[in-house]
Amino acid sequence: MITQRRVFQAKSGSSGAVVAKMKEFQPIFERAGGPTARIYTDFFSGATDRVVWEFDVENLAAFENIFWAASQHAEYQAAYESWYAGLAPLLEGATVEFWNREN
Repeated sequence: MITQRRVFQAKSGSSGAVVAKMKEFQPIFERAGGPTARIYTDFFSGATDRVVWEFDVENLAAFENIFWAASQHAEYQAAYESWYAGLAPLLEGATVEFWNREN
């Protein structure tokens, strides 16, 4: 099992708006074949105003297939571009991590 985790660094005071955008994106992602994702916010540790969006897939091939299939649909592409245009101004940056679950 592979967990893909994106850690978004929101601009100061913008983490609530980033969470709202992630919740807005979830049905778009699921309609394109993506799995249900989890959203986390930091709890007064490390850098503040962080939002994590993560989901699990069976393997890296499954991950690649999700995004390849989504890229084939004009509806998904248009929805993603519109959604991301609203997300980008809320962010300072982001990192992506892939984790291999060992259980």
